[in-house]
Amino acid sequence: METGIVVVERVGGKSTVSRCFSKYPLKLIVPNKVGSSKTDAVWIYTLSYGGGIVSARIGRNALLAVIPDPVTCFSTARYSQKQVFRVFSDSNLVIVDWITSGRHESGEKWEFELYKSTNQIFLEEDQPLFLDSVILFYDAL
Repeated sequence: METGIVVVERVGGKSTVSRCFSKYPLKLIVPNKVGSSKTDAVWIYTLSYGGGIVSARIGRNALLAVIPDPVTCFSTARYSQKQVFRVFSDSNLVIVDWITSGRHESGEKWEFELYKSTNQIFLEEDQPLFLDSVILFYDAL
């Protein structure tokens, strides 16, 4: 079941969103104007509740930058996300996967129950290029 999909294609020599669909708990926002008209880029903002699954196929000579805000888990939170990317040898991918220690203003520092983040990058024909998992859990010994 798809929660969201974005297709970006070259139209008239410029990168253009040709398809954009999302449903709760994901919302995709594609603003009309973000950068200079000389910049050939499409900006897509995501709004979501908690972790989930991100899957992307980055086409030939394409660049995808996934740069979200850091995950900030509240006390007793159980967070899990999986991101899977498929790239060509001439594709470019930048991903930032980061976490804070909690909600300091509420006195919560490293008090979440579970944080699990998995990132997988595959080359053509599903050849593994980068496989990474981070698992942090609270152990009240």
